[in-house]
Amino acid sequence: MSKTTKKILAICLCAALCLGGAGMAFAQASSKKADDQPVSAAQQAAELQQKISKDETVYVLTGADGSVKKIIVSDWLKNAMAADSLEDKTELSDIENIKGDESFTLGGDNSCVWDAQGNDIYYQGNIEKELPVQMSVCYTLDGQAIAPEALAGQSGHVTIRFDYQNMQYEEVLLDGKTEKIYVPFTMLTGMLLDTEVFRNVTISNGKLINDGDRI
Repeated sequence: MSKTTKKILAICLCAALCLGGAGMAFAQASSKKADDQPVSAAQQAAELQQKISKDETVYVLTGADGSVKKIIVSDWLKNAMAADSLEDKTELSDIENIKGDESFTLGGDNSCVWDAQGNDIYYQGNIEKELPVQMSVCYTLDGQAIAPEALAGQSGHVTIRFDYQNMQYEEVLLDGKTEKIYVPFTMLTGMLLDTEVFRNVTISNGKLINDGDRI
């Protein structure tokens, strides 16, 4: 195993959780329809709910052992109504507009109002929070446990094992007993292995694809 292995592992051990979010963003709009008929608050909220949505992707940067180093959250506020302002709820710190120059104002109760100027808003920030799924990675060389940083320059039979632990559950009463009901998740691990470094690769619960240069 060459010194490039450590770089390969560092790239492979970044996990991403994709979460869809809707109903967290609201637009500023008129309280009357085009025919000047008054619109109830419930009707207005329902119309906004259909036209304003929020997509969120959470990027988890980890160490080679799977330990969390940093969590970056990327949000997309879809401004289908081309509203002048968008109100969002966020727990992020170090918020940055990543695709425009629209400004925002932070308020209480995690509120964030964007001066959208009719545009979609793309922003990202950081958060410190327990992930719904935790990941751990362990390594063995010729059957012996080894630290990932010690693998560079070594040769032999290497085993890399990924384990996940579901941390998100609710306690419910079933037949007089309190039971933990876990939220279902699907976890996928992907790796790129240089064929000049790795040979005779096998995998459990997965699929191998070889393009000649990489597995």
